[in-house]
Amino acid sequence: MKAPRTAWPLHLRLSAVMLLLLGFLGTALGLLSHHVAAQGALEASQRLQLDLARNIVAHAPRPLISANGEPDDATMHELAMHAMALNPALEVYLLDPTGRVLAHAQDAPGPLAERVSLAPVRALAARERTPPVLPLMGDDPRRPGARNVISVEGLSVQGQMTGYLYVVLQGQTQQALLKHLAASRAWREAGALGLGLVLTTAVLVAWLLRHLTRPLRRLRRQVDAFRPAPTAEAPQPEGGDEVYALELATQALQQRIAQQIHQLEAQDALRRELVGNISHDLHTPLAAIEGYTETLLLQADTLGPEARTQALRTVLRNTQRLRRRVAELFELSQLDAGQRQPQLEPFCLAELLHDVAQDHQWQAQQRGVTLTVEVAGWERMLARGDIALIERVLQNLIDNALRHTPSGGQVLLRIDAEGATGDRLRVSVADTGHGIAPDHLPHVFERYWRANESPVPEGGRESAGLGLAIVKRILDLHHSAMQVQSTLTRGSCFAFSLPQAR
Repeated sequence: MKAPRTAWPLHLRLSAVMLLLLGFLGTALGLLSHHVAAQGALEASQRLQLDLARNIVAHAPRPLISANGEPDDATMHELAMHAMALNPALEVYLLDPTGRVLAHAQDAPGPLAERVSLAPVRALAARERTPPVLPLMGDDPRRPGARNVISVEGLSVQGQMTGYLYVVLQGQTQQALLKHLAASRAWREAGALGLGLVLTTAVLVAWLLRHLTRPLRRLRRQVDAFRPAPTAEAPQPEGGDEVYALELATQALQQRIAQQIHQLEAQDALRRELVGNISHDLHTPLAAIEGYTETLLLQADTLGPEARTQALRTVLRNTQRLRRRVAELFELSQLDAGQRQPQLEPFCLAELLHDVAQDHQWQAQQRGVTLTVEVAGWERMLARGDIALIERVLQNLIDNALRHTPSGGQVLLRIDAEGATGDRLRVSVADTGHGIAPDHLPHVFERYWRANESPVPEGGRESAGLGLAIVKRILDLHHSAMQVQSTLTRGSCFAFSLPQAR
């Protein structure tokens, strides 16, 4: 899941969304209110003046349209002027029965429609029989294409339909007045007041949402504590609000819990295996010690000096074997528990390698193996590490090489430079032993692992499978990786590196 590079906090985003919704709702309500108010005003205006055309016709001294269809312009102008004097917004027209404009009482210049729609005219003329739904809009002759509220009365002479008196109730004068009012100071003040209310609401909503989302931010910080520290391989994601960050933290928490459960299951399986292996490794020498001790006690009078000496040597050998197993287990448990932390200091790596090799020369001679050290050019170079722990690494690696190298073979200890800048010293322990199969290489540092096809040479002692596990754990504490190269029947090479001391 990718987060946006930049994102507002959750309360600001919610505030923006709510303000947008409120703005949309306010705009919709404003438009609806304006429409309802306009329609209400039109209905009220038309309802109050619905009979205006009838009253004008009733006060006419003569028919406004004669029987032959000729309009009486003078009478129509006189009546229209009286009506328009009372209400300047009125516009008065005479229509023939087909809706054609015959005459009007307008002095303002401009285009004038020749005909108006008769549907609303007839609906208003027949309002006594079928009351229309108001406001009923009709065509505005002065504004072609526009519609306006009207008042209509039919004209007849001796029962013959001659036309209609057509009164537009909100003419151009009133339209200009409405436009003027729309730009008035009152409307500007109302707009400023509305904007102020919106800004005040925005601040209030942002404050309330920030207060309401405070527990969410606190929960995010608490869950963030379970997230691993960012690294170059897994950097801290940028952007995103509290919900996105909480989602990432929850996912990291789930992964960490799953890893811990997996580690606990693995540790439990390892514990059971460890108990079984320890029981086996300790049981064998203990059984031997117990058996030979009982033999010495029960047959002390019948055993000869040579048999007694052989039994005591067997007891001693198994006692030493038992001591090594216990020491290795104790050392590995200390490393696994973090009780042993490296004390880093400069030391001469070549000198340490010579000392450890010297300690193993007698063992190598007993097995007929040549143990060689090559440190030319690096005698005075200092490495940085825990000298005691690195000595233990070298002891285990050399012991492992000697144990798996047959008589006549060779073990070579070597120091080289590592890296493009040569700022690390590489130590390698190579042997000419049996070698390790490629599919077994990933397992050589697992505790109690031993390859079935890796026989112990004659004169060698069997390993408990803890030496290389101890080596790996010590090198992990030094942030150094063990490198292994091996070929069957040709031997193996174990190597690691340490930084040079500056």
